[in-house]
Amino acid sequence: MYKKYNLCKKVLPIFLIIAMLFCLTGCGDKSLKTKSGEKLKITKSEASQIEYEDFNNGYLKIQIPKGWKVDIPNRVTFSGYTFKMYNPNDKNYMLEFSLGLSGFLKTEAARKKFSSLYPSAIYGQLAAIDPQTTEQFYKVWNTNAKVANKQINQEFFVYLDNFEMIENLGKTHLGGDVIRGKFTNDKGETMQGLFTTSIFDSGSYYMYGLDLAPLNAYHNIIMYAPDVEFNNWQSIFDHSLSTIEFTEDFMKGFNKEQSSQVATVQANAKIYDEISNMIMDSWNKRNSSYDIISQKQSDATLGYERVYDTETGDVYKAYNGFTDDYSGNRYQSITDDMYTATISGYIEK
Repeated sequence: MYKKYNLCKKVLPIFLIIAMLFCLTGCGDKSLKTKSGEKLKITKSEASQIEYEDFNNGYLKIQIPKGWKVDIPNRVTFSGYTFKMYNPNDKNYMLEFSLGLSGFLKTEAARKKFSSLYPSAIYGQLAAIDPQTTEQFYKVWNTNAKVANKQINQEFFVYLDNFEMIENLGKTHLGGDVIRGKFTNDKGETMQGLFTTSIFDSGSYYMYGLDLAPLNAYHNIIMYAPDVEFNNWQSIFDHSLSTIEFTEDFMKGFNKEQSSQVATVQANAKIYDEISNMIMDSWNKRNSSYDIISQKQSDATLGYERVYDTETGDVYKAYNGFTDDYSGNRYQSITDDMYTATISGYIEK
């Protein structure tokens, strides 16, 4: 009897806990129904359910969304280490990172002169960065991406067709700007993202009255998603960026290629946590006008209206007509400033 009682004493609370958990997870919000009594359901957004897993290839460590992939180009140096992290089911969700790119001339006149002197040299093939700004770097990105892809014999670097800056969010501590921009993919769909680079001018070398010394671009970071979805994914990309860490084996290889102090600093793992914090801070201070206009247009096109849970503050996309159907007071229409908030899910019939 003693053993039976002891077993029940241990097992019964477990069943009670399971039952309570089942109720909490299965019952949902009982007040979420129409005036006619029809029950409505909430479906969580994909971004709100993201979990992370560790990626480690012996050189690079990073936390990525579970199920995503990391690709490295066929040919890559330590000083120019490059990778991209993306959703294999939809490559419109991607972060592309390059530690350093080089060979850009400062003016188109210098590029043309170099090309005439050395037709096969890469300096003459890459687009000049003039002026030397982050915005200009990404305006001519496609030309340089095509040259780079040809060099490695692989379509690795993404293309940013019709790139346009939405706003400049300020400088990083390395001197480069963080810009919010948009572009179109190969299907003509609008993508939105954050872009940064730090352009480094090592000096001048004049020939024929032109400065033919090349520029280097460090910490080239692109993160993007479909235009109206980027707001939901920015913090996820930013989290992965903050976890970048280069291994001891990587640092050994890097230091063999680059012995200068400036170059060595570029591979310091702490930099990416700092850049991540700066990007997030800049993002939170962005101008909300673009979000309000684009999100409203998207909702009108796709047949949504936005409401928020007055108890939790979560924002949802609800089917058009929800506020007329809804019988309670918990879910209310959002104000314009709430269009910058991430979407927790969808309210559906």
